[in-house]
Amino acid sequence: MVRLAQHRPDPTIRTGRGADRPLLHLVFPRWGGTGLHLTFGHRMPPMALLVLAAHARRAGWRVRVIDENFEAIPDERPDLAALTVWTSTAPRAYRVADRYREQGVPVVLGGVHPSLLPDEALRHADSVLCGEADDTFAAVLADAAAGRLQPLYRGHWQGMDIVPTVDEWVDILSGWPLTRYAPLNTVQTTRGCRFNCDFCSVIRINGRGSRHRPPDQVVEELRILKRRGQHVGGFTYVFFLDDDLAADLDYTSDLLETMERSKVKVTWGAQASIGLALNPDLLDLAARSGCRALFTGFESVSRESLIECNKKNRPGQYGELIERVHQRGISVEGGFIFGFDHDGPGVFDETAEFVDRIGVDVAHFSILTPYPGTHTFSRMMADGRITSFDWKRYTLYNAVFTPAQMSAFELEQGLRRAYRSFYRARPRLARYWRESRRRDPRFGTALAVAGQNYATHYRNPALSEEPGYEARPDDLARLALASAAPAQESLAVAYAGATAGNGTTTVQVTPRQR
Repeated sequence: MVRLAQHRPDPTIRTGRGADRPLLHLVFPRWGGTGLHLTFGHRMPPMALLVLAAHARRAGWRVRVIDENFEAIPDERPDLAALTVWTSTAPRAYRVADRYREQGVPVVLGGVHPSLLPDEALRHADSVLCGEADDTFAAVLADAAAGRLQPLYRGHWQGMDIVPTVDEWVDILSGWPLTRYAPLNTVQTTRGCRFNCDFCSVIRINGRGSRHRPPDQVVEELRILKRRGQHVGGFTYVFFLDDDLAADLDYTSDLLETMERSKVKVTWGAQASIGLALNPDLLDLAARSGCRALFTGFESVSRESLIECNKKNRPGQYGELIERVHQRGISVEGGFIFGFDHDGPGVFDETAEFVDRIGVDVAHFSILTPYPGTHTFSRMMADGRITSFDWKRYTLYNAVFTPAQMSAFELEQGLRRAYRSFYRARPRLARYWRESRRRDPRFGTALAVAGQNYATHYRNPALSEEPGYEARPDDLARLALASAAPAQESLAVAYAGATAGNGTTTVQVTPRQR
C-alpha cells in the first residue's frame, strides 16, 4: 500500500510559536456578485491555496489561508502575500495586492489570469508565477526570504507525485467552521484534460492528457478525510475536483476498484463526461464505490453548437444516458451554455424544456464567455466582437460580446428566463419526486437545497458592486497572440511575451528528470 509522505502540520499560527519564521498570507479574493460560491454543492475550499500552504510549510514558513468570500484579511503584516486569481476576481485581487504593497509587503500573483496576462498582473505585484506552481514555489519563497524576488517565474507540468496530499493541510480544513464549505472534503486525483473545448482554458494551464495520483494514495487521502474532514456520524461526502474523472477510463476503473477493495466508506461526487454512462460495468462500479452525484458539461442541446465549440456530445443520447445514471441511484447536474453562433432567441425556452424532459436533476446555465487564452477569445477578438474588457464582467452570467443571432441584452435576459423556467416550484417538486425512490434521501435533500439556491440567486444574477478593471490595449495585443497559439503553447507564448516586453530578469525552474 502506498503511504502518504509524512510532513508534520505547522501549529504556529494557532499557538503563537515560531514567530521568528516568515509568515505567508495565501489569499483567495472575494468574488462579489452571483457565483457558485453561493451555491450548495459548489462551495468548495480553495484547493490551490491549500497545496501552496503545504509547499510553504515544507520550506519552513508559517501560513495563513484566507478566503475573502468568508473572512476578512487579518490586521497583521506578513512577510509575503500570494494571491490566486481568476479573471472575474482580477479587479479585486489587484486592489488587495496594491494594499499589501502599500504596507511594504511583497506580493506574488498566480493562477489562470496572471499566467496569461503577466504584464498586467506585474503592475500590481512584485512577482508573477505563470503556470502550475508545484516545482517552482519553493524557489519563489527562498528568493522572497532572501530579498531577491524576481518579476517572473514559470512552472512546468510535472507528475502528481510532487503535489502535496491532504495529510499536509487537513488541520487547516478542520480549523474552519464545519458549514463554511459544502462540500468541505475535496480531492484531486488528476490534472489535465483530454478535450480541447474552444471556450475552456484548462489545457492551456494544466496541459492536454492526464497526470494521475496512484489509486492507493487517493484511498489514503479518503481515509484521512473520513477521520478528520467534514462528516456527520459515519457519513462522509467527498468531491473529486478532476476536470473529468472519466477522461482516462483505465485509470478510473483502477481507482474505483481500489476504492471498493479497500472498503473505505465514503460517498462521493465528481465532474465527469456523460460518456461514462456508455460503460455499464464502470457505472456499476462507480455506484458500488459510493458515487451519488455527477456534474456533466452537456454544454448545449444543439449538435451544431457542440460542433462549433469542438465538443463531441450527442444530444440525442442525453436522455438514455441520464436514465442509466439514475438507475444506479446517481444524480445528474448538467452544465449548459448559451450564446453560441448557432443559438437563436428560442434557445432558452427550448433548452429549459429539453433539460427538464431528459431528467437532469439540477442545471447550471451560463453565457459563453471569451476567457483569456481560449480560442473563443482569439476568434472573437479577431472578429471585433468582444464589447467589454472589464474583467469583473467575466462571470459566466454577463454578455461581453456581440452574439450572432440576438442582441447581448436578449442573451442576458434569456439566461434569466431559462433559470426562472427550469426552477419554477412545480417542475422542481416533480423532479424531486420522480427520482425519490431510486435516490439516497440525503442526496434528495441536497439536490432540493441546491435547486433552491439556483432559484433564489440566479433568476437575476448580480454583478459585483466593486470597481472593475479595464484591460490595456497593449496587454490585449499580447493576450491575442497567446490565445491564438495552439492550446499547449498558450502559456509559453504569454510568458515569452512578458519577458520580451519588459526586459525583466526571469526564473525558469528546471523540471526534475523523470
